[in-house]
Amino acid sequence: MAWYYIAFDTVKQFFTIKGTETLNELIMMISNCAEFVDVKLRTNEKKILNTLNKDKDKITIRFPMEGKIKTREMKVNCLIQAQLGCIPIQDFTLTQDTGRIFRNGLRVTRWLSDFLASSKNNFSALLNSLILAKCFRCRLWENSLHVSKQLEKIGVSLSNAMVNAGLTSFKKIEDINARELELILNRHPPFGNQIKESVLHLPKYELEIEQLPKYSDTLAEILVTVKLMNYEQLQTKRTAPDFHYVTLVIGDADNQVIFNQKIMDSVLLKTGNWMKKIEVKRALKSEDISINLISSDY
Repeated sequence: MAWYYIAFDTVKQFFTIKGTETLNELIMMISNCAEFVDVKLRTNEKKILNTLNKDKDKITIRFPMEGKIKTREMKVNCLIQAQLGCIPIQDFTLTQDTGRIFRNGLRVTRWLSDFLASSKNNFSALLNSLILAKCFRCRLWENSLHVSKQLEKIGVSLSNAMVNAGLTSFKKIEDINARELELILNRHPPFGNQIKESVLHLPKYELEIEQLPKYSDTLAEILVTVKLMNYEQLQTKRTAPDFHYVTLVIGDADNQVIFNQKIMDSVLLKTGNWMKKIEVKRALKSEDISINLISSDY
């Protein structure tokens, strides 16, 4: 709590967490935090916020709320979702509020995933908190088409141009011809090369899972390997910040966390891969396990 500078009331609120929370439910809880008490709901903003929440003619937020926007919490929720959905807001005070919400939200979401990592029976809430922390970090939904907005020199309008041209993944940006990219973005050379370069030097991971022959009714043993695919290229130049890491989080059908660990890029850059043998107890509901590798920033 002290490390992330989190209010006591916020911590108290999250002690009520059930462990099965969806992304939507976590956003609702976060909008309720003491960190946002200085955000006020002004009467003249209600029309804009209600339009963001529900409007059949315009793009609206991903998880609309019931009824009209009438509380501070609903306003915070609405602005978080509008920002993550790249929905433009033409109102200066709302833009300022959004900036403040994200500065504080960055801390709250990072704290939340660390807080949830301290218990074992909340796999889906932990997974969603890791996804949400990343969303706050890059100001985009985890399934957003505007991936290019995370690159230096690409703002909302250029990112829109790329989405319209079908460039909705780093892979597609890497594969396109640099001159063609400049035509799409209406920029001069070597702009296309610079964009492609920065995508080329993002870390690319491969996740391999192998079940080891261990004969027991209650236990299985798996070998998890995380490989840095472009290990050679990253030795000379890296787009990601030095403290970039991925979180490997494994859960079972009973919502139990089997394994959770941060793996720093700096560790992977030494040898190119990371391996771990993990024992898995058989869950009651089914034998399925969910294995996720989540970037801290991208």
